[in-house]
Amino acid sequence: MLTYLCPNAKKASGGVKVIYRHVSLINDMQIAQVKAQVFHPKDVSFRCDASFANLGFKKDFIFNKKHEVFVIHEMWAAREARIARDKGIRYIIQVQGGYDIFRKADIASVYTAYQHAELITCVSDDIYACLLFLFPEFEQKIYRLHLSVEDDVFKPAMHKENIITYMPRKLEKHSTLVMNFIARKLPASWKIFPIQNMNQQAVAETLGRSKIFLSFSELEGLGLPPIEAALAGNLVIGYTGEAGKEYWLEGQFHEVKCGDIRSFSEMVLSKIKEMDSGHFDFNKIKHNITTLQDKYSPVRELAGLRGLVDQLIKG
Repeated sequence: MLTYLCPNAKKASGGVKVIYRHVSLINDMQIAQVKAQVFHPKDVSFRCDASFANLGFKKDFIFNKKHEVFVIHEMWAAREARIARDKGIRYIIQVQGGYDIFRKADIASVYTAYQHAELITCVSDDIYACLLFLFPEFEQKIYRLHLSVEDDVFKPAMHKENIITYMPRKLEKHSTLVMNFIARKLPASWKIFPIQNMNQQAVAETLGRSKIFLSFSELEGLGLPPIEAALAGNLVIGYTGEAGKEYWLEGQFHEVKCGDIRSFSEMVLSKIKEMDSGHFDFNKIKHNITTLQDKYSPVRELAGLRGLVDQLIKG
């Protein structure tokens, strides 16, 4: 039994969504004697708003030392790994943010947690590089997983509109500055649409209609919104968040140095002018969409999870 320790977040987004999705996918595989469950240790009755099938939930604090494996995310690793060791429970650490490894923990306790982990999983090239830099002695137990994006949900609309989208919750100070910098120079035919307080379908529909997405990713393990925007046929302008470099494809993604508000604003206005003049080549976007669909496909995600389960069974 794989028990995924999960924070209490009403809406399943980001890392919480990944946890719920992995539990669902592992249970979908129907591997003999292998099950997965979500465990909300702060409130065992808590449930996120998520539409995944075949979810299982741990409803008590009774642990099976022989057949249960904890899956602990990086921000809880130091504390929860110590508890697991005290109880004699096997555990792996699932790292979804390479820059959150030391969050709320000192270096010594973090090292001990990773030292005794059975496996250390990661979901991006950048996280893998961070782990290898921090813990080169644990290289053999670092296991690369892959995330997928629903390309049947995030896709271009039949008719694109002159809309710029962004997520205000990401680096709010930066996004507000960019909005103010371009406000007086934005053509009247263009609109800015902040994406907030929407369900996944509404986000996908909005991205499908827009032409430009502004990325304010900051030190993220693998920021999915820029990928979703790209699959929906948007030009993506902004910060890579470091991990985004693995999908920052030429022609569709345009990087701005984090904090360079003026260059960010100039890039946005330049691309608007290019689109309005009819000189922008949308064929490059079509080619990139196919590349992203292959790179972040459900098949690849499933293969990684199946490999993880196989390694745990062997262990």
